[in-house]
Amino acid sequence: MKRMKGMIVEPMDITGQGETAARLQEMLALQSSILDALPIAVMAMQDRRIVLANHAVEDVFGWKPEELIGRSTRVLYRNEEDHASIAKHIYGALRRHRTYKMEFPCRRKGGKNIVCLVSVARIGDSLQDRKIIATYEDITEQKRVEQALEESERTLRALLRTYRNPDVTG
Repeated sequence: MKRMKGMIVEPMDITGQGETAARLQEMLALQSSILDALPIAVMAMQDRRIVLANHAVEDVFGWKPEELIGRSTRVLYRNEEDHASIAKHIYGALRRHRTYKMEFPCRRKGGKNIVCLVSVARIGDSLQDRKIIATYEDITEQKRVEQALEESERTLRALLRTYRNPDVTG
């Protein structure tokens, strides 16, 4: 039996692999910085479980990002009925459209009710894996101001009807 001695070596240029890895790290750092810079809560979810959350979730919901990772999205809503309702609206809309936006009642960690503008997009071309990205903007104060303005306008119209002031047009 003859033994062969030697080895065949074929050089391979791996310069491109190093550049690709560096570019990937750069893109991940950019993505992380963008998420951290946003003043609205951003979360990625799969099957109604939170898999990623930016630091703004603490401002909006009172939860630290690491407290939310792995948890059900149920913790973001007032009750099970709201949780089921928003899932029905969102997943129904995302079956037909890539993105969807709506206002919805939510709940902070301490139990305080808030109103959020929720914007969602499916990750990928379909909802087969039920992966979505969502932003939550607390618009509670804006809604309170809108309601106060509407009430003031109703009061003003009632006063105008009562006094029928000819100098006031409207």
